[in-house]
Amino acid sequence: MSFTRLIVLFFGLIGLKANSQSLKGDYAEAANLNIGQKYSFKNSAVGFGREQEYPPQKRKSYLFEKERNTAWFSFAVFTDGFLTFELTPLQTKDDYDWMLFKETADRNNQTIDYDHPISTNNSRNKVSINGKTGLKNGFTDNFTSPGLGKSFCKPVPVKAGENYILVVDNIYAGGKGFTFFSSVEQLFSAPKSPQVLSGNLTDKNSMQPIAAEILVEDSAGKTLIKTASDAGGRYSFTIPAQAYTLSIVKKGYVLLNDFLPDQATKNYELQTLKPEAKIVFYNIRFLPNSAAIVNDSGNDLKRLLSFLQEEKDIGIQIIGHTNANIFTDERYLQRLSEKRALAVKTYLLQHGIATNRMRCFGLGGKYPLFDNKKPEEAVKNLRVEVVLER
Repeated sequence: MSFTRLIVLFFGLIGLKANSQSLKGDYAEAANLNIGQKYSFKNSAVGFGREQEYPPQKRKSYLFEKERNTAWFSFAVFTDGFLTFELTPLQTKDDYDWMLFKETADRNNQTIDYDHPISTNNSRNKVSINGKTGLKNGFTDNFTSPGLGKSFCKPVPVKAGENYILVVDNIYAGGKGFTFFSSVEQLFSAPKSPQVLSGNLTDKNSMQPIAAEILVEDSAGKTLIKTASDAGGRYSFTIPAQAYTLSIVKKGYVLLNDFLPDQATKNYELQTLKPEAKIVFYNIRFLPNSAAIVNDSGNDLKRLLSFLQEEKDIGIQIIGHTNANIFTDERYLQRLSEKRALAVKTYLLQHGIATNRMRCFGLGGKYPLFDNKKPEEAVKNLRVEVVLER
């Protein structure tokens, strides 16, 4: 399909200069920036303002470890699209980290969730690209933890009328500032007829039709459609834009998760609960090279929790999987995948599931489901599998 790329820019006075006095050290006084306007700040922020919104902490690796020299910014979005920005230090040795939040109402009402930014980058300064960081096309992660890592995260989908808060932290004192530029980009394609997916749901053993709930979600785990098959097992729905996965839920049967198929018709067979039956979760997400669960994993985790709360006699094996990577030690991948399985167990323990119902394993990248040579396919190998036990 051919795409025409349109960069939507909102211009003020291009090249507007702002000195360090314009930087604001607290969320309550965040400086307003215009999307599409270039800013140059001659000096880095000094300290964390009147309030230290992020005191020293070790709870989540994608948050600031602490505020050092922070500046807070606010910007409004006037069109639907994908937000990108680039922050360029005026001296390469400065190391700027950042966190991006979505506001939900008037800023006077404390309207950002400090523990759940929508994107963050705390990676080490990369001298080869002059310390640049931000949101950029071609990158695939929403979060980057401290240490070696990618300097950019992927663009963020935004809608007209939304407001966003960006906090920038120079981990070194006495910096020489930075330039900042943002845009909202849209991809337009020729209109096409909506694709309809239809098929039948049946019991795998008896082949009898099943009426079950069907959920369609995007890649961030947001529910786009909630529908069901009829008494004859038939289902049909129009696939929405951004649809990514499909989940089928029926009491007494194994949860079924799948990627949205390319074909217009697909039949599914549901398996009754029995030992060794497997559930695959694709939307339990972790920070890169970390066992920290990111905040867009909620629906899959809640479905697993609900399943275990309803089926009280069932135990499970929680199995973590990573991508195979010829440049990474297999033992490291095995340990990482096991830590991720343990992170899922911890979530379930915190919500009342007994520890003796759960065992954890990590298989690293030994059992890929998709081609690791294709980035868009390889990411699907990052999954959590749950195997039923009695």
